[in-house]
Amino acid sequence: MLELEKVLLQAVVRLDIEMFKEFYIHTEDYKNSDRLFLIRDMTIAINKFKESGDSYLEPNSGVCYGCNKGCSGHILVGDKSKQYFSLIFKNHENKIIGVNECVNLKTLNNIKDLNKRIYLHYYNNPSSPNYVPF
Repeated sequence: MLELEKVLLQAVVRLDIEMFKEFYIHTEDYKNSDRLFLIRDMTIAINKFKESGDSYLEPNSGVCYGCNKGCSGHILVGDKSKQYFSLIFKNHENKIIGVNECVNLKTLNNIKDLNKRIYLHYYNNPSSPNYVPF
């Protein structure tokens, strides 16, 4: 795992959007596209966890078996609410080229008592009128 990936993951685990913003700008993903929508959507997701009483997220390592097949990622679960979302980091040549939500992430361990999924991007939510299936 790249050092920048560890820092970004730690920011999400801590529900610290300011830390995430500070380091996300150093990814190729941000530099090449100014993906401000990711920061906006991440802010919304983190606020949902906080509003549900979570003080941190527990990371569970996994691998994508769908849209980003083979990419490693994490299902992050709220400590109180047990709500969750998934995040993958696409790496190439020691750089993060993408930070995305993954709807096909399978964890290495079995996670019990999961509650509602928080979708990072509204178009990944099957109940959204703007849903885009993969």
